[in-house]
Amino acid sequence: MSRSRKPHAALYEAEAEAGAAVTEVIAARQGDHAYEVRVGPGAAAALPALADEHDAVALVSCRRVLSTAFGKDVLARLRRETPLALVHALPDGEAGKTLAELERAATRLLRAGGTRRTLVVALGGGAVSDAAGFLAATYMRGVPWVAVPTTLLAMVDAAIGGKTAVNLPAAKNAVGAFHPPGAVLADPAALRTLPRRELSSGLGEVLKYGALQPALLDAFAALGAAAPDPAVIATCARMKVDVVADDPTEHGPRKLLNLGHTFGHGVEAAGRFSRYTHGEAVAVGLAFAFRLAARMGRVDGAAAERVEAAVAGAGLPVRVPPAIARAAARLMAYDKKRAAGGLRWVLPAAVEGGWRVEWDVEAEPAAVEAAVAEISEARAGGRAGRRAR
Repeated sequence: MSRSRKPHAALYEAEAEAGAAVTEVIAARQGDHAYEVRVGPGAAAALPALADEHDAVALVSCRRVLSTAFGKDVLARLRRETPLALVHALPDGEAGKTLAELERAATRLLRAGGTRRTLVVALGGGAVSDAAGFLAATYMRGVPWVAVPTTLLAMVDAAIGGKTAVNLPAAKNAVGAFHPPGAVLADPAALRTLPRRELSSGLGEVLKYGALQPALLDAFAALGAAAPDPAVIATCARMKVDVVADDPTEHGPRKLLNLGHTFGHGVEAAGRFSRYTHGEAVAVGLAFAFRLAARMGRVDGAAAERVEAAVAGAGLPVRVPPAIARAAARLMAYDKKRAAGGLRWVLPAAVEGGWRVEWDVEAEPAAVEAAVAEISEARAGGRAGRRAR
């Protein structure tokens, strides 16, 4: 059985083509919880006002972000204008998303006098928002939090929607909770000092939105490896906000946002959460999803080549070494999206003029095995894409 949902294509396409820098406020809702996603220059300036109703503020970030000019500016603002009680630096990247690091952060927050009226501020990329959000979800059974994303990946995806989690050694985001933030403040100034690899990683999630809405794919692919302007960030953020509003806890259309993530999470785990960034793994996962769909006859090979060309143009991988591909296939058995009958996939299906994406799709093991073999091949003839490191 499969299900599908068609986003508001015309609106999103017009915004993606607008190309002008904007400061935009997007109203988000998850059940009874409403919050704002602010995208544009100076968005983080709203932090002091958000902290006014709280007894204390706990800043959770990572060492790399706190060493940047943007991180220093945010920290100085919090010290100057809010009751800042704690600054906690997680290890950089996925190393900060463990149960041991969660315990360390919660213990420091407790010793700093954190109560249920403490506001947690997550300043960083997707790993920081995942971990800090889960700290907020679990500390004293839940405290409010605000996300200040500093990577493209977090601005368009990870910081929005309230998915919070830490990893287990064999599985990405295996321990977590749905706990939406009180606000998301996305200031593109944070991207100015972002390492090129992290910027490309974020483009993996941007291209996921393009694959979900084919009318956007070419416009997003045209970005190449450059940082998108605020209009593109806002377009992606609104797409996620719209999907999450219909399905806050991922029982229906929110599953569409997992396009590329089933095999992608396996790739991350196979690389011990350090060899590949999340966006790199999602990029490989997108290529895999379209190759699997082509194997199943759901789309033709041209659709798969189109997606792979877009991914490669962003400087992202479309293939992995055979050992990684085989390990990723094994690790998919731990994926959160599995059901009693096996894995449920998010895959494209051909329609006139392109494709639509469906969720809860079953795939024959033989088709999956063939796609795994194909995604690990270095095909001759200068294919569209590059091998992953």
